Amino acid sequence: MDSFGTRLRRLRRAAELTQEALAEKSGLSGQAIGALERGDRRYPHRETLDRLADALGLAGDERVDFAAAAARPGSPARTDVVPRELPGGIAAFTGREAELDRILGLFGEPRQGVVVAIAGMAGVGKTALALEAGHRLARRFPGGSLHLDLRGHAADPPDPLDLLDRLVRELGGEPPKPLSLDAASARFRTLLASKRVLLLLDNARDAAHVAPLLPGAGGSAAIVTSRAALTDLPQAHQVLLDVLLEADALRLLAAEIGAERVAAEPAAARTVARLCGYLPLALHLVGARLATRPRWPVAHLAHRLDDERRRLDETGVRTSFALAVGALDDTAARAYPLLSLLDVPELSVPVASRLLDAPERATEALLERLTDEHLLSTPAPGWYRLHDLLRLYAREHASRLPAGERAAAITRVVELCAAMAWQSMALVSAASHRHDWAAGRWAAAGPASTEEVFAWLDRHQAHLVTVVRQAAATPGVPPEAIAAVGLGLYEYHRARARWRDAIQVDEVALELVDGVDPVAAATLRNDLGVAEAELANGGEAAGFRRSHAFLRRSLADWEAIGDERQLAGILNNLCFVYGLGDDVHAAIGFGERSLALNRSLGLRYVETLNLVNLAVLYGRQGDRERELAYATEAVAVGEETGDVRGMAYGRMRIGIVHRELGRHDTAVAELSRSADLWRAAGVRLYEAMTLAELGRAHVGLGERDRARKVLTDALELLREYGGEERAAAVRAELDRL
Repeated sequence: MDSFGTRLRRLRRAAELTQEALAEKSGLSGQAIGALERGDRRYPHRETLDRLADALGLAGDERVDFAAAAARPGSPARTDVVPRELPGGIAAFTGREAELDRILGLFGEPRQGVVVAIAGMAGVGKTALALEAGHRLARRFPGGSLHLDLRGHAADPPDPLDLLDRLVRELGGEPPKPLSLDAASARFRTLLASKRVLLLLDNARDAAHVAPLLPGAGGSAAIVTSRAALTDLPQAHQVLLDVLLEADALRLLAAEIGAERVAAEPAAARTVARLCGYLPLALHLVGARLATRPRWPVAHLAHRLDDERRRLDETGVRTSFALAVGALDDTAARAYPLLSLLDVPELSVPVASRLLDAPERATEALLERLTDEHLLSTPAPGWYRLHDLLRLYAREHASRLPAGERAAAITRVVELCAAMAWQSMALVSAASHRHDWAAGRWAAAGPASTEEVFAWLDRHQAHLVTVVRQAAATPGVPPEAIAAVGLGLYEYHRARARWRDAIQVDEVALELVDGVDPVAAATLRNDLGVAEAELANGGEAAGFRRSHAFLRRSLADWEAIGDERQLAGILNNLCFVYGLGDDVHAAIGFGERSLALNRSLGLRYVETLNLVNLAVLYGRQGDRERELAYATEAVAVGEETGDVRGMAYGRMRIGIVHRELGRHDTAVAELSRSADLWRAAGVRLYEAMTLAELGRAHVGLGERDRARKVLTDALELLREYGGEERAAAVRAELDRL
């Protein structure tokens, strides 16, 4: 047998440590290390042996042999070797400093039986953190450290009784007879009570799985890792791991491949980190791959990862995900792939319930279970998110579902969006002629106020465009349902000035119904014409040309269909759009034709917008008297018919005229009432524009503080709804104040 000094030297060199480095890791002096290797000290004390074994990462038989080499000749073999079973940690540990500091702090406090439960999704680095903490804490536990892989999500996890039998024997005890779980657990806690032992229990399935293996009173402690949050362990301090921040992910990648390669290709390195989902396991595996391929540019790996079809294989996380998803019960396993069908970053409970075709309460309970298993995260109450790589994994499984099942799930979501869109239409414009097309097909029990339904649509804004596009590309989704979303969102898009969204939705819907449903196609061309004009309002000529083309084609459609009510509406929109494009004479012609037609049809409730559009145009011609007359009549008609937006628009014009004529008191009164009406109608852009005019009226009165407050409110709204040009004008006025 080698002498102890020879064995120590060989193990140190195998660990690529100098004597000084080993001395620092073990807490011994460099002189002591040298004396041991030279044989000047041949029989070190037990504490010295344990420190050296910890620093060298020795465990199991290797640790026993190491201790035997230090035994005096003729002395009996040591049977009291302190167990040091922790596996070696990872070479590149980074990005978890805050969590590590918290764990070390918990063990630093004078309390008994400390238990820390580390939870997080597969591959997020739970075991790496537990091992790093365990190695740093090892010296505080002279009774040793025990490690168990509980394989909680495996098909054949170890029996807790077998584990307890092993642990009791490791600690020098004899298991109780007859052997039962409760008796074995009690014997284990008794043995631990007089020792200071650290347990690292890796990969627990749930709280019941790990509870019999935890220490009781005394100086022993445990670190537990699990994909599920072990909230049922009242004695455990919970540590939740999320994916890494980008900076930490790049540091981890640099530790794997070298900082110089990351510095040489920073953009490619960031892409690799992003496509790995900032998941430590994926970063470690792709980093190891790059490290063994020093001639590969980082950009080459980024290009390979960009292919969704092979990203799971490139990152090497498929096995971990398979274990996590494979442990789900049948209900959750069937549901999980469906949650990946939509190309949206997050899912609300209502949308998820339509995907799963389940009641919302049952859906939320299921989503919460998946969150506890860290197969979902919850960024806000009622909202759930799949990690990018988990989404790809779930989508692979979704692709194996019958095409009809996938189409049915997406159809249910489209119908939900359509129902909410038409609920907004019913609340904002109950008299709209487009309700004839809907014929009540999309009605649903939903929010009872405009504010509530607009808030729902605001929260689901990312879904609306994506769902329509994705549904159009999915065979089996009814085109009529897709068109219903675009047609029903008209008032919402107008109120929120979401013109780009409107164009994206309406173009898809028009392509589906053109030549099939003349009424829907004519209405969508109208909507596209208005949206293009609003976007071109800054002066883009091409946008106005597109707008005119859509509206004139819509006009021809309605003439062919023969619906005079819709014809009056398209004439009024032509009035509005031509006015935006500075063709005032043509705009007035369209407007007066529309007004006359509405009056001949007795459509009193749609006159207000006619009157306001004409008021603006006559004002631009310098006819202030006619402008005020038309705007005043618009307010009267709005009050008669209950048209809140018509009243708001009329008072807005009246207030602007009085402000421009220097009648600032009257302007403040009219504009204040207008802003309140716009707010009640949920039309945030025009509320903002009215507040800007109100601020200018306060300036005219010399009320600078009040003006500053109102203009600041206007600017906040314009940043979200009004575009940079309008916001810049208000910022300039605030600067002057």
